Amino acid sequence: MDIMRDMQARQRYEELETTLRTLTPEAAIAKISQFIQHFPDFPQAHNDLAVLLYQQGELLQTLGRFERAVRLAPRNRTFRKNLASFYFVELGWTDDAIFLYTGLLKEEQTDAEVLGALAMISSRIGRPDEAGHFLHKILDLEPWNNAARDMLNSLAAPIIPTVPVTPPTPAPAAAQGDVDTLLAGLRQTIAGMTAVSKTPEERYREALQLAEQGRAAEAVTALEDLVRSVPAYALAWNDLGVLTFQSGDLGRSLVAHEQALRLESANPTFGKNLANLYYAALGRTDDAIRIFTGILREQPNDVETLLALGQISAANGYAEQARTFVTKALQLEPWNAAAREFLCSI
Repeated sequence: MDIMRDMQARQRYEELETTLRTLTPEAAIAKISQFIQHFPDFPQAHNDLAVLLYQQGELLQTLGRFERAVRLAPRNRTFRKNLASFYFVELGWTDDAIFLYTGLLKEEQTDAEVLGALAMISSRIGRPDEAGHFLHKILDLEPWNNAARDMLNSLAAPIIPTVPVTPPTPAPAAAQGDVDTLLAGLRQTIAGMTAVSKTPEERYREALQLAEQGRAAEAVTALEDLVRSVPAYALAWNDLGVLTFQSGDLGRSLVAHEQALRLESANPTFGKNLANLYYAALGRTDDAIRIFTGILREQPNDVETLLALGQISAANGYAEQARTFVTKALQLEPWNAAAREFLCSI
């Protein structure tokens, strides 16, 4: 951007900022987006738009705007902090966040905000000594900082679960006249009695054998019997979801995949299967993105998830975000020809 155009953009954006304070987030997003169409190289607009989009839960667009702001103004500390925080909190890209934060700290060693972020990252990745170092630095600078003091004290404290594990609540007994419920209960009891001599694992293996033999309908029936008698068997629910999806029964597949993830919310395979169903078959893009980004926070180097987010980004017109995800995947798997071809097509 030349000097005259930069001055014009600054003046116009200062005028716009006075208006933004009176607008709803949606209207503010629309106004800044219009501004960017006229001044696409004004970094403050990209950063501010990213903040608003983040508040609205639009993670893919947020990523693109934060990165664009940093590319346009690579020395701006606020933009770099925002991007580093987004990398760490939302995507789990700890290495990328540390790279940005350490650069910021080298430039300004008394930045308590950066020190606090590095302390948090150190604590999360199991490096309490480093976390303590950063926290002591903060307290040297800001002796009144109670948040830093509390965090420092917590590093030496034993980790105590704050949420008790609650056993599942048994379903209430069926009303006398609820014949369908009574019959369903009977069928469940009978299924349990007939399979009493076999463990759930044995029944699950039998269902897998049926599927491998091409007897998908029988495998579905076997898995349905299994989850009726052992409702907490998450793996059986997941496979039931896969088989019913293959048969085109999206409703049953959805129920099964959601139940599998409810039972084992930290299982990335169950999460990916449900996210793929949401996106590819049901058009629930936001739900798919929510699951994929959740997986990425826990497993930031999951190539499959990175490529899935890249495909969703590209399909929705977010080419920059797509390139970010696919490039990250290729850094992890330089030999991935499919990813390389996809990157060239974006």
